[in-house]
Amino acid sequence: MTFFSILFALIAEQYRPVTSSHWIARMSARWLDWVAGEFGGKTEQGASPVGARMACMVAFILPTFFVFIVYVVCMVTYPIMGFIWNIIIAYLFFGFRQFSHSFTLVHEAIESHDLPAARAALGEWYGPELDTSNLSETEVISLALERAIIGSHRHVFGVLFWFLMPMGPAGVVLYRLADKAAQRWSERGDFNLSESARHFFYVLDWIPARITAMGFAIVGNFEGAVYGWRYLTQKWGDSLSGVILASGSGALGVRLGEPLSEPDSDEALRMAEAGEPLVYEVGMEPTERTMRSAVGLVWRLVIAWMALLLMLTIAVWLG
Repeated sequence: MTFFSILFALIAEQYRPVTSSHWIARMSARWLDWVAGEFGGKTEQGASPVGARMACMVAFILPTFFVFIVYVVCMVTYPIMGFIWNIIIAYLFFGFRQFSHSFTLVHEAIESHDLPAARAALGEWYGPELDTSNLSETEVISLALERAIIGSHRHVFGVLFWFLMPMGPAGVVLYRLADKAAQRWSERGDFNLSESARHFFYVLDWIPARITAMGFAIVGNFEGAVYGWRYLTQKWGDSLSGVILASGSGALGVRLGEPLSEPDSDEALRMAEAGEPLVYEVGMEPTERTMRSAVGLVWRLVIAWMALLLMLTIAVWLG
């Protein structure tokens, strides 16, 4: 059932994509804003640590519980309704089109050698947090690749992992709400709220992030992905994103993130005496061709996941 739920959801998304202006995205944002306002907007200091944890419980657990109850009731009474419920939840919270449109705009601008348009598309994708006015073409491509790699995990592979858990579609809602809250509550300037949401999402995403990193290694450059995962994750401040980006960049054979700083002579001597390997950059500078390779990398991993699910489904039927 899971295989066909995901397959039908992906097909439906190609014809009617779920974008950031879709009603489910607006409703999720309003729900998270309401919870944050109730638990964090009562005092000038924002939410207390206890209030922040309560906000996470209310914001994530209540919708998850509702989706799970509906799923159980449908499966007990009319299993076909449970199958339809799976497809609906997968369609609303899972898929490429929730992030790929912005990547495509940047890619098309780069392909036509229109750097100002690429900067504008990238700036709209990142929002006011990023000033794109002075970015070079290589920097634009690098930042677009980073955003796309993280987007593929959080909208596809991380969601797929939680869909396969016993919670079924409820796990999808839990994961996506936690991810959205970790980003949205950080913009409010409430430290306790944002930290609680990030910690909650860190727990949910610790295993899926590493499974995605392993997937990139399998369908891409294995040695480069493993080396990046082992030595280059510190290039990014977020440890979860660092694992995915280091593996993804290694799998693509390109350099992403800030360049590594060269160790001074004393540090190099200490590393040599301790037998520590010298860490070096992996791959070439990203180009327009790399953006096409990234699309292929993600699709290969999707096909690998779907093939595995199909085999498991056949095994269950035969068993």
